[in-house]
Amino acid sequence: MNAINLQPWQVIRQDENGGRYRIGHCATRAEAQRLVQRLRTSAGAHAAGAPARYVVERVDIAGRAQG
Repeated sequence: MNAINLQPWQVIRQDENGGRYRIGHCATRAEAQRLVQRLRTSAGAHAAGAPARYVVERVDIAGRAQG
């Protein structure tokens, strides 16, 4: 069993140009949302430009993200 099956929620950072970067995997949606909150809080103190957009997505069995 791989880590995606154990942690089916992923956090994605989307920049102002539409680039998407996987930040990490989490076991629950609530855990992923807490991670996003922490990222937004820490980024707010450091960001000078447009804030990054964070998205929580569920990973299906084939490894593709679901919105």
